[in-house]
Amino acid sequence: MQTRTFVVATFLLAACSDALGPVPAGTFGLVAGGFQHTCGLLGSGVAYCWGFNGSFQLGTGAVNERDSLPRPVAGGLEFTSIDAGEGHSCGITRAGAAYCWGSGQNDGALGNDTVDVSPVPVPVDGGLKFKAITLGRTHTCGLTTAGAAYCWGNNDFGKLGADSTALSVRTPVPVAGGHTFTTIAAGDYHTCAIAVGGAAFCWGANDFGALGTGDTSSRSSHPVPAAVAGGLKFRAIDGGNVHTCGLTTGGDVYCWGSGAWGQVGNGSHSDQPTPVKVGGGQTYTAVSVGTNHSCALAVGGTLYCWGGDGAAQLGGTASETCIYGPGPTDNFPCTSTPIVAAGGQEFRALSAGGFHTCAVGTGGGAYCWGSNNDGQVGNGTAGASVVVVTRVSDP
Repeated sequence: MQTRTFVVATFLLAACSDALGPVPAGTFGLVAGGFQHTCGLLGSGVAYCWGFNGSFQLGTGAVNERDSLPRPVAGGLEFTSIDAGEGHSCGITRAGAAYCWGSGQNDGALGNDTVDVSPVPVPVDGGLKFKAITLGRTHTCGLTTAGAAYCWGNNDFGKLGADSTALSVRTPVPVAGGHTFTTIAAGDYHTCAIAVGGAAFCWGANDFGALGTGDTSSRSSHPVPAAVAGGLKFRAIDGGNVHTCGLTTGGDVYCWGSGAWGQVGNGSHSDQPTPVKVGGGQTYTAVSVGTNHSCALAVGGTLYCWGGDGAAQLGGTASETCIYGPGPTDNFPCTSTPIVAAGGQEFRALSAGGFHTCAVGTGGGAYCWGSNNDGQVGNGTAGASVVVVTRVSDP
């Protein structure tokens, strides 16, 4: 998601000390947008979350329904990676152990062999050492330090990639195919990963061509990794609700799947079963995908977004209207080509949530905008969408 995801759904602490220099220990250096909540890591590795907490996905141990300001995740753990889904969140400690908190979604999304909820982090079973983790709405996947992919949780449409007919899996199972991956990203109902060498593979639901294989079979299950068509070499990838975007090794962004909101970024609203190049001519360094919008970070730090803008998640002025239903109130602003977001402010990392977007400033610090019905923008309020780019309060 929320995907995701790269600076997509997964974030590494090393990114806190890149070419722009280190992020101060008490400032957010990484941020992960979930469906209705957000989590971030300070430069020190301490995790905070804010927004909706109806499933305990903030991990604070509190039972409040929402919190519009960052609160520390319980347990005192220090993480190198964190991601946020719909009803759960997960992170990886410095030792490579995966912890999750929130709702098991009745499918085992926490990976601890239960379907219970946990308001505090619990270790994922199996003793695996992970280097990356990514969350869909009801499933979780991770990459081990050796590059092997494991998934757990809900298995509708085969999105765990384990070539299994099981409806859910409560502990990590290996993704079929024996690939060694460099990054992985979970969409709502599908999962994608990049293999050593740059080839992209996807599995799970293929609505509107979200897997990018050229196969347009509606809602067909693809329980094992299938190669994304076109032979492109990727270095980052992320999945949304029914679309996917990837960043090539040359700095181009390609998207595929549903184009109804313009989220594939090629100037059309048609579905794309194979990758199409995002327009605009920019060279990008990162990409992230929300439910029906997409964003990418250009060389130099300018952020561009495209797709649905019904909650002001694009951070700019959308010039088109997307028809969602029969009445005028069902139509929402959108754009099918990239627009400059956040007034041209420069960032070092980004994360598109469900209907909100967050990014990390060049000197650190989290900034968010868009849907704020549950406080996921982190500005101390909850309710109306936040149009102006807002810095999240540092703890």
